[in-house]
Amino acid sequence: MLPVERYVLVQRYERDSSCVYDMTHEQLQVLLGEVGEMEPIIDAINVLNGASVEQRARDIGCDPEDFAYEVQGF
Repeated sequence: MLPVERYVLVQRYERDSSCVYDMTHEQLQVLLGEVGEMEPIIDAINVLNGASVEQRARDIGCDPEDFAYEVQGF
């Protein structure tokens, strides 16, 4: 990935961290290397890998109930 592409990924993430859920595995790995193990990045990787809500919660240090909004469609 070109340096300018890395820069754009980081800028996009810094403006809106929820953008990670629209990224590919490759983009997430690049972003992980650029900004470190941030919770949204780890969670987006888990989502792409089909992790359970319980696993996602364990990996980012929250409760499974924190994902209740996903079930309700909010």
